[in-house]
Amino acid sequence: MMESRRRVLTVTALGLGLPLVLNMPARAEPIQVGGRMTCTTPEQHAIQVEGDPGHVLVVQKVSCIGSASGQSARFDGGQQTWVEADDLVKGSGIIHGYELAKYKDGSTGVTSYAGAQVTTMVNGKPEWTALGTWEQIRGTGSLANAELRGTWTAKPISEKEYVMDWEGTLTLSSER
Repeated sequence: MMESRRRVLTVTALGLGLPLVLNMPARAEPIQVGGRMTCTTPEQHAIQVEGDPGHVLVVQKVSCIGSASGQSARFDGGQQTWVEADDLVKGSGIIHGYELAKYKDGSTGVTSYAGAQVTTMVNGKPEWTALGTWEQIRGTGSLANAELRGTWTAKPISEKEYVMDWEGTLTLSSER
């Protein structure tokens, strides 16, 4: 019994001590995060694909303000600038872009995102929805050693604005 307990303690100590010995960052448990961004598109350029009616390539710059609470409060008031490229046929297709976020604590994050947009006719007018995934590729300040990833959905709320709801996980590591 004493030998068994000693082995468990030794294995536990080795498991916990290995990151310290190898100078590896300690990882915290993932935290569920989420929020909403309200966005406008101040700049957009669309080019028709010749010979393919309804096919358009779009490059746009998007500005968003984030709202979040609870475990996600660190993201509340964040200001995002997105640069996005869309390949759409009759309003539906693929979306890919990058987002630079600046937060109240001075930290920043650069995120890559990808997804799909679907446009349907509602009361004779085209209406779109979009969904996809995102992952932070670089961060500074409190997000310098963070892993962030998740999913998003977007829909218009007016002619000039749309909302993007996001959720995912935040995992922080402490560098030694």
